[in-house]
Amino acid sequence: MDWNNDVLSEKFMKLQYLLHKMHLQKFVDEGPMGNPVRGQGRILTLLKKQDGISTKDISFLLDIRISSLNDLLSKLEKSGYITRNPSHEDKRVMLVKLTQKGKSEKSKKSTAPDIFGCLSEKERENLGKYLDKVIEVFSKEVGDKDDDEKMAALKEIHEKMGAEKLRRLAGIIKHKGVW
Repeated sequence: MDWNNDVLSEKFMKLQYLLHKMHLQKFVDEGPMGNPVRGQGRILTLLKKQDGISTKDISFLLDIRISSLNDLLSKLEKSGYITRNPSHEDKRVMLVKLTQKGKSEKSKKSTAPDIFGCLSEKERENLGKYLDKVIEVFSKEVGDKDDDEKMAALKEIHEKMGAEKLRRLAGIIKHKGVW
């Protein structure tokens, strides 16, 4: 077989499709917390750690566009997991809070599917090295053009939440795999 760029890209797209299909099945079977590091589960996980966060702050912390976030929040609100209310200090700011149903939703441990169980230890090691190499080159090519915007937003959140509270929240997010 000719392992050219098109063939490899097609194989990665097929794998991505299968992973997405598995994610949707977990959502159907287990609800929004079926995967606490994706979609609605990510938001609930964050709110369990720090309830009453503005939509702007959630968008920044989880690196989700506001339009996508609002879609996820609407679904969570419609299902009774969250409420959105204006802030007492600034009525233009919407604060997202868990309802009793959201608070009682059991967190699930995020476990990656064992899609590599069919590979030997050596094959896994080689695959890991190959992926590291592709990721490194692709990351340089794509870059992160909005670093200045993210830093400005982080500074604003820092001022609102206070340094210690933000550090603790960011540590929790990274530790739990929410980012």
